[in-house]
Amino acid sequence: MTQYFLGLDAGGTKTYALVGNEKGEILGFGRAGTGNYEVRGVDAARDSIESAVRQALKTAGIRSEELSHIGMGVAGADLPEDYEMLEREIFTPLFGELPRVFRNDSMAGLRGGVRGPYGIVIACGTGCVCAGINAQGEETRVGGINEDFGDVVSGTSIGYRALQAVFQARDNILPLTLLTELLVERAGCQDIEELFIRMYREEISQEDLEPIAPLVFQAARQGDVAACDILEWTGRFLGQTVAAAARRLHMQDQAFDVVMAGSVFKGDSPILKDALALTLHRDCPDARLVMPTYEPVVGALLLGLDQLGTMDAAFYDRLNQSLMQASTRYNVALFME
Repeated sequence: MTQYFLGLDAGGTKTYALVGNEKGEILGFGRAGTGNYEVRGVDAARDSIESAVRQALKTAGIRSEELSHIGMGVAGADLPEDYEMLEREIFTPLFGELPRVFRNDSMAGLRGGVRGPYGIVIACGTGCVCAGINAQGEETRVGGINEDFGDVVSGTSIGYRALQAVFQARDNILPLTLLTELLVERAGCQDIEELFIRMYREEISQEDLEPIAPLVFQAARQGDVAACDILEWTGRFLGQTVAAAARRLHMQDQAFDVVMAGSVFKGDSPILKDALALTLHRDCPDARLVMPTYEPVVGALLLGLDQLGTMDAAFYDRLNQSLMQASTRYNVALFME
């Protein structure tokens, strides 16, 4: 008898749902807007999640009652009361008593990058969160709330530090930096003085100039000192964050994968990753840095499929082949670029 599984990735910008079977064959897909209640409220998150799930079930040709297990990675699920509220307001009315693994979206990102049952993910883009699970099944999380609680690294923070460097160079505190030219051009200004005046008058904001992080990677690639320093500092902090998660899970002396998820890790300079590795390897010499293989929705599906036990190489071969076909069929990227 065929067993059906649902993976749900409810994120800040989009919600994806994926239906597959125990063989690793993808049968249905659905998409909708933000599934994070912190962005537009619980009602909007519920509407997006229900819409994506309905689409996935419809294209798979099954009813929700036929699902064997559900894996969910949900943005905004940060504290115990968040899980309780989301279950009460969204998931119990939607899924009833269907068995499910309900985790923060970072854990779906982790599962999309490892084939084993344990590891750590450091997800850094608009925000930053680190989460992990050890071989004993113990889980932990570091960061992921906001800068008021110590989350000082993100793509946005890289942009903020770049602007600081540009204006410090204007005041001769720092040497000249290529970031000045890049940000002046991005702002559509004639020179740094115009950029300074327009930002001072609040005619231009950092948000207007985003994304700035790619410019920092571009400048670092060309050896710009200020840009290199920003990426090195960022990488060190991320390494400290991963090491903290490893210590909590008592994994310092073990070999494990660290999945680097998010736009910050796609930058065109190795400095950030190198600084992360150097810092991390002081505490965890056998940690391996890897990029995720799958989009988080596939990781969420695998969280559900994990209830079957260990998946062998043949399963992943079928899954990869089916994901390639599904990517074309549903016009969606299911593998990470």
